[in-house]
Formats: sequence, structure tokens, C-alpha cells
Amino acid sequence: MLQLASLSQRSDVNRLACQIHDLHVAFRPDLFEHCPERYTEAQFLAEIKNRSLYVAIVNDQVVGYALITTRIRQGDGLVTRKIMEIVELCVDEMLRGQGIGKAMVADLRALAKAFRCDTLRLTVYPQNDDAISFYQKCGFQIHTIGMDSKL
Repeated sequence: MLQLASLSQRSDVNRLACQIHDLHVAFRPDLFEHCPERYTEAQFLAEIKNRSLYVAIVNDQVVGYALITTRIRQGDGLVTRKIMEIVELCVDEMLRGQGIGKAMVADLRALAKAFRCDTLRLTVYPQNDDAISFYQKCGFQIHTIGMDSKL
């Protein structure tokens, strides 16, 4: 289902990215503000070059996208791990609940294994009950809780 994005899909990805961004604005207006476009052409091309931006295609239509990164976590007192992080994952809000997201996560797991990662990670806002439930159904578990204090 997932394939590396191409420049011709930028407007579709931007439309979907704005759906997710609007949720972030609602959850954290202290951090996020509305924006008409999430990916400039240069940013989009950079993500493609880095093999970080993937689109989900159904019936020749972009129905979702995922932005990923990989990194090696190591150091004194740490077990060395290669982690793939799902930075952004979106299924078009009109198509949610149809198994597209589960198929995307399955493809991301396969991609992580192909990249020889041993961990697949993501973050989600605690207010986003639907996303938390979805990710738990996909086998993710809460392993940390981030906290901050506004100064």
C-alpha cells in the first residue's frame, strides 16, 4: 500500500498534513498555528530524497501518508538500538475506519524490518483518544510520558 512519495503528490500530502496539523492546533494552540501548507516544494523533495515520505494509494488516489525517520540510539548505559520513528501518519479523515491505517502500519513495520530497525516508535498527544486507541490496536504500548511546564 505504501510507496515513496513523488513530487506530483505534494498537494495531496499537504491537504492531508493540514488535517493532522489542525488537530495539533486544537490540542496545543500554544505551540501550533494554522498554516496553509505544511510542505514546501523544497521540503517535500528533501523528504523524498531522504526516503522519509511515503504515500498510501487506493484506486490511484492518495488516501494517506507517513513521514518517518531512523536513528541509532546508543551510549553509556544504553542498549544499542536502531529506531524507526513515525513522525506523521495520516489517513484522510473521510476514509478512516476502513483498515487503511492498519495496512499502513503493517507496511511501516515491514519497512522498519527492511531497514534493520528493532523498534518502531511514535508520539501522540494524550488528548487524541482515537489515535491512542488505534495505535494500541496496532500493538503499540505507552512506554514514556512526556511532561513540560510553561515558564
